[in-house]
Amino acid sequence: MLKFKKIVLPVRPISKPRPRSFQGQKRPYNPPEYKKWLKEVRALLHKQWKIEPLEKVFRLEIYLRGAERGDPDNRMGSVLDAGKNILWTDDNVKVLPKVTVDFKKMKISESHILVHITWEVDDD
Repeated sequence: MLKFKKIVLPVRPISKPRPRSFQGQKRPYNPPEYKKWLKEVRALLHKQWKIEPLEKVFRLEIYLRGAERGDPDNRMGSVLDAGKNILWTDDNVKVLPKVTVDFKKMKISESHILVHITWEVDDD
């Protein structure tokens, strides 16, 4: 049986930054704006998702609504990062084999992200 959840994130979509590494750093550097955005989105996800992270997602649809254009893969990447270990265990193709992304231009004040997630459950 398939289950479905619609998640609404009242935040503007942003692009995942390219990781930067500097000498002596163990982890790549992420800009403070991105870290703040991730923290906010992860808190919103925790409020809306009350089950364990999924090990296999049947289908994931991401609807980006915002004023700025950008590469869809980078915008999608930020959402995938935010959902890791909350909605899904990992963002690799084994866990997320079917992902679609859709962008529509909107006013900054109306910016948001919709996440539609479908997964299979056993009928026990």
